[in-house]
Amino acid sequence: MDFKQLIDHYETLPKSELIEKLVLKNAKILSQDNQIEKQNDENKRLQEIEKNHQKINGELTEQIKKLKGEN
Repeated sequence: MDFKQLIDHYETLPKSELIEKLVLKNAKILSQDNQIEKQNDENKRLQEIEKNHQKINGELTEQIKKLKGEN
């Protein structure tokens, strides 16, 4: 159903049914927004972990080079 058809459909609904449908849609959108926010937070956390791992790997590589006498 495209947007125009959806509007046409909503215009045919009784007011109470329209309100119910819109409230349910709004609740679903809020739930999805919360899930997106959680996923964004997790993504930021994982990016920070990756950044720290890269730093540690670089430091370890330098230490290995020093131990091998390659510096």
